[in-house]
Amino acid sequence: MAPQRDMKSVGEILKDVVSDFEQPVQEYVVVLRNAWERLAGPQIAKHSEPGYIKDRALVVIVDHPGWIPELERMKRPLLLKIQSSYTSMQIRQLRFELKHN
Repeated sequence: MAPQRDMKSVGEILKDVVSDFEQPVQEYVVVLRNAWERLAGPQIAKHSEPGYIKDRALVVIVDHPGWIPELERMKRPLLLKIQSSYTSMQIRQLRFELKHN
């Protein structure tokens, strides 16, 4: 005999299951994408964009491996710009990843 349990719809169960999944585009990332050209400059912005935030690190997606060293060189000033402009985001680190096609 099965134990007595409250019935739940599939929708309720799925909400519980996916509640810990990271959102595809976080609100802060949308804000940073809108400001990216101002923050990184037009040339860098053509080849990169904020991808996601995880553990207080902003991961920037880069479209070509040649741009990663350029972003690494400007990492500190870019991080300081982000931190001073968007203190509530509490970004502590920048990381760069190559775009996966």
